[in-house]
Amino acid sequence: MKEEDVVVLGIDQIKGEEKEPGLLIKLLATGENVSLSLLEAKPGKSFEVHDHPEEELCYIHQGRGVMTVGNKTYEIVAPVVLKIPPHIKHGLRVTGTETLLKLNAHSPPRTQALKKK
Repeated sequence: MKEEDVVVLGIDQIKGEEKEPGLLIKLLATGENVSLSLLEAKPGKSFEVHDHPEEELCYIHQGRGVMTVGNKTYEIVAPVVLKIPPHIKHGLRVTGTETLLKLNAHSPPRTQALKKK
């Protein structure tokens, strides 16, 4: 990687993809070994239970919700950090009254999984 490969963008410059009304995903950056995305979920919205081969680290910056990871359910109140190993089913339901903001890092990068189908 060279110095000219450095990219600086304001998050507002990144449009993102609305998976459904009230559920927006922004792929913020992709490197050789990791991708970084931002999930914005309005009150009452859910991110379906799913799994993937990538390790996922999450930082929930704002909001409240119920996170299912494997066979366990966690009440989430921001700020909180989660580590989700590869191939573990997980999902999230927003239970608070404000938009939930969740920053996700995936390794290896999840660029294809984040594209709208």
